[in-house]
Amino acid sequence: MQLQTNFKNPALAANDTNGTILAVDDDSNILRIIEIFLRRNKYQIVTATRAEEALKLVRSQNFDLVACDISMPGMNGLDFLNALKQIDPALASVVITGSNSVATAVRAMESGALGFVTKPFSERELLDSIETAIEQARIVRETTTTKLYTPMLESASVALLNALEAKDQESQGHGQRVAENSQRLAVRLGLNQEEIIQIFFGGLFHDIGKIGTPDWILQKAGPLTSQEQQEIMKHPQVGAKIIGSVEGLTGAADIIRHHHERYDGTGYPAGWSGDEIPIGSRIVAVTDVYEEMISKRVYAQVMSQTEAVAELRRSSETQFDPNIVELFVSLLTREETH
Repeated sequence: MQLQTNFKNPALAANDTNGTILAVDDDSNILRIIEIFLRRNKYQIVTATRAEEALKLVRSQNFDLVACDISMPGMNGLDFLNALKQIDPALASVVITGSNSVATAVRAMESGALGFVTKPFSERELLDSIETAIEQARIVRETTTTKLYTPMLESASVALLNALEAKDQESQGHGQRVAENSQRLAVRLGLNQEEIIQIFFGGLFHDIGKIGTPDWILQKAGPLTSQEQQEIMKHPQVGAKIIGSVEGLTGAADIIRHHHERYDGTGYPAGWSGDEIPIGSRIVAVTDVYEEMISKRVYAQVMSQTEAVAELRRSSETQFDPNIVELFVSLLTREETH
């Protein structure tokens, strides 16, 4: 098994374009020039004329970089960049401005910008700034991830997941998919970078406690007896104990412990309800069940995406946080249309 531990700034392009850029400027002529330059160089481009509109887009779509003007009506570019950091600290940004003063450039960099372009600008100037900023963001992101987590992952994660997947052949790749979808939801909810990392690992290892579950229960095709059900219900706490012993992953352990709580309070192990349940556990609950429904299982038939979405919505407010369900459905719908 190859464990993919590069956190995608969930903005990484998944198609044959060079990436997706959000350009923010109250001057429609400038936006049109940026659009022409970027489309000519195989970038996808989304535009906004106000910072407030752009923040909504960042919460609902994937971008590799945001290019913004400083002087805009309402929220200005510097305040926008500071707000952007709260939503996605890893998202690259470039400032496009009519001022060429050093003071303006410094203020932009202090607000998180990785590039600075002065109007009027050439196509090459714009592209160089964007390409450099995206590369810098990638290096920072991968370096941080490597320093913090790669040693632990190399020594423990692959072995743990291999052991689980050897017991339960149908779980192969399940944890990775749950982790990636959970991460995307965490970003869209505006959680901070540490929370996003803990949620990624909580999703990755949510079923690791099944290592302690007898094989014949995991592989049973028919309904479980009450005794068998009690046995499998131990896996969140077992998993939390395993992952909680790893330095730096106590948040992930809490997510694992409570990912089978239900929004109406009828879940386990604590019987928590609503906002009592950690946000990461509420996220993983949705992505876990969705992945199970659309995957081959000995105990259930594969559902189509439409059927799975209908089931998530049917269980909204009872099993799942309704806000997370609707956000996840919107992400799935957006994927279908791109």
